[in-house]
Amino acid sequence: MNTMDKWNTDKGIRRSEHMKMERAHTAQLANHLSSVALRQWEKTLTGIVALPAAAAMSVAATTTYGVALLERAFEVFETAINEVGRAVGDGHREEPMVEQHRENRNEARA
Repeated sequence: MNTMDKWNTDKGIRRSEHMKMERAHTAQLANHLSSVALRQWEKTLTGIVALPAAAAMSVAATTTYGVALLERAFEVFETAINEVGRAVGDGHREEPMVEQHRENRNEARA
């Protein structure tokens, strides 16, 4: 075996080992990228599912705030109506007394 053959064989062995290392590194990188891609797909699918849920929750919260506001408005309206009713009721009660007072005054004048 001459020197050139020996050099080519040594270089071939080194090259073969280097190629094996590169293939192992490439396979490891591909596995890592596959794992990262899978996690990203999971996040994407979760986001797609979470988007309608978040929208539905927002609509429900807004509706609940609206109902609470409307309920409070009716409560204030009801209280105001009750106050007006009491004032009118008290006014009717006072009218007979006013009429009696007028009659008493008229009798006193006579």
